[in-house]
Amino acid sequence: MTSKGPLDQFYKDCLRIGSLKCFSNFHLYLKGREELVVTIHSGQIQRVVPNFRAIVSSSGNQFPPASPAGHELDVHNPDVTVFLIGAYAKYSWPYVWLRSVSRSRNAEEIDAPLELDTTKNWKARGYRVWNILEELIKGNLDNPPANPFAINFEALAEMPVLERVLQAGAIASFLRELLLTDCPYASHVESDFQQCMQVHFRDVPFVVPIEPGSPCQ
Repeated sequence: MTSKGPLDQFYKDCLRIGSLKCFSNFHLYLKGREELVVTIHSGQIQRVVPNFRAIVSSSGNQFPPASPAGHELDVHNPDVTVFLIGAYAKYSWPYVWLRSVSRSRNAEEIDAPLELDTTKNWKARGYRVWNILEELIKGNLDNPPANPFAINFEALAEMPVLERVLQAGAIASFLRELLLTDCPYASHVESDFQQCMQVHFRDVPFVVPIEPGSPCQ
């Protein structure tokens, strides 16, 4: 029997949320098993960089490497801020790197992982990848949203019906996960959860026939 590694649940969480679309404040791109690119819709914020600092290296303590920043899309786009969440098996720990070149103070901040409460205390407090996302959103925006995981229902409505049904169901499942935790913005999440469920069940008859072989509505 194969024993589970320390990052197994983290990988599952990244796969789960990395496949979701239509968040209002950010979008995600899953780069294989160990990397999740986070693009936050920050707009042309006045301050140069997010409210994060790179981890200060101690003598002889090397930073874990990440994929080169130039490999990511939108790293020069002033309307967004790009981060990379990397959970490399070699280090058995999740880290976050700032990828937006225009937001960095110096080259070291691109190469070094960021000092975040959610990564520093990931194991001790049982943080999940969405806790890291929440910290990135709140620390990156001058006016943090009431609900970091608000859903863009206009974007959802524009999807082809089959994709919309699948996305609405998957998003609702994720929002339910948030509601099962001590969520400070539960009322906003619950509202979006209910609307996702309505969209899902409203459109199911258009993609699933009442009887096998019969046409859909």
